[in-house]
Formats: sequence, C-alpha cells, structure tokens
Amino acid sequence: MGGMTGSLLLLLWAGVSVSTMVDLQKRIIHGHDCNNNERQYHVQLNIKTQTGRALCGASLISDQWILTARHCWEPGETISAILRVHPHGNEITETINLNNIHQYDKADIMLLKLTTPRPGFIQIALPDCVNHPTPKNVMVQIAGHGAITAAPDKTRTPYRVPDLKCADIKVNNCPGVKKYDELFCGKTTDKTSPVDSCLGDSGGGVVYKDRIYGVIVTVDKKACTAPVEFMDVCGYMPWITQITAIKPPKSAVDKIKDCFGCG
Repeated sequence: MGGMTGSLLLLLWAGVSVSTMVDLQKRIIHGHDCNNNERQYHVQLNIKTQTGRALCGASLISDQWILTARHCWEPGETISAILRVHPHGNEITETINLNNIHQYDKADIMLLKLTTPRPGFIQIALPDCVNHPTPKNVMVQIAGHGAITAAPDKTRTPYRVPDLKCADIKVNNCPGVKKYDELFCGKTTDKTSPVDSCLGDSGGGVVYKDRIYGVIVTVDKKACTAPVEFMDVCGYMPWITQITAIKPPKSAVDKIKDCFGCG
C-alpha cells in the first residue's frame, strides 16, 4: 500500500482507516442505520498492511465464499473476515488463508474462501443475469461502516462509526472513460441530503431486489460530486462460478426444461 503521505501514515498509526491511491476504504455518507433484518450477509474485512490497518466491506455469497474488491488486499498483507457484524452480538472472526484468496487478474473483484463452512449464516443471492440483467436507472442499496457526513469543502471524513449504514442510490451512466469494461455507476439524486460512499465501504455489495449486482470499488475524492463506481457482478459470473462452483440462477427456459414431463 505504498505511496501514502506522512499524514495518511499518521492516521493509520492512530488506528483510523483511510483511503489509499485506489480508494481502499469507502463509507456511506447521509445513510441511515441498517435495520436488524437488513444486510445480515455483510462482512467486515480487517486488513493488516505494511504500515497499519485498513478496512473494507464484503458480502457472504455462500456458506464458504465472500465477494469483495480486489484492491482490498495485496501480497504481504493479512486479511481477517468478521461475519455476523450486523446486527451486533454474534460476530465471528476468521483469518483468511493465503491459498483461499482469489483475485481476478484484470478487474477489481476478489473472492475469499472461509476455512470453515457457515451453513447457518445469512447469505446474499448472486444476480439473475439472464432474466434480470444489471439494473439501469433504478435505485439500488449500498452499505458500510464509516463516516455519515463530509467536511464543508466536501472532503471525506476519515472516521468510523460502529453501526452499519444503509443508503439507496440511483444507477447512473459512468462519465468519461471507464477503468474497467464491466462497470456501472451510481449517483445521488437528493440535493438536500446527497448519498455517497466514503472511506470504509470499498468491497461492499450493491443490492437490487435481494441480489448482489455490484461491488463498490471507487469514489471521487470529494463527497457527493461524482458517481460511485461498481464492478458489475454479471460480467464476472463465469469466473465466480468457476472458482466457487456456485450455480447461477436458471433462466425461465432452463426451468421449463428441468420440469419437462413432470406433473
């Protein structure tokens, strides 16, 4: 995690999670406390870096697999997953084995495998990309731990709050040249209380109709001024299926074929 200034290193030393050059940690601005029955699949990732500690979000997509952003971990670092982080009270922490870290080579997406399966834990379903492709011009939900306000100059506040924050944000066109091919964006529509992600939420899930369609990867340096970028999970479903052996949702045609002659 090189290239940080002295002030960033000081913040890390003081135990404050801050952004790296690739916006390692992003947090929800103008969000609200998630309800107890929301986001129970949310995973908090604690990363021990060469210079301190960092924080990311993630999602439990099966009893043994976690989906997050690739830039949340680099070789030489230690990553721990805290499950059942929301609601509080039943947290379980597991250090991820290096052999269980799977990074996509040319995109900001990563899979982590738990050593111990957790069949009783709440999971988020993968997207139904065939019947319901990546959403456009609709509201999606993002979530994370961290700052709920920005400074007067819109710079992001490097502060973490204990409760998981949820917020709705509208899927929007990505301006300019996209860093990755399989990418979509979200931008606030509320000028009074604009929603954004900030330091601490990178890797968290973008959810639509109870399925994970995106992973938070980048935001602008100033809050609520530019779209938030999400990796498009549908674009990486073949890779996810290959690594995890999780079967994607079937199309309506496949369901009919499976039931041919039944009844």
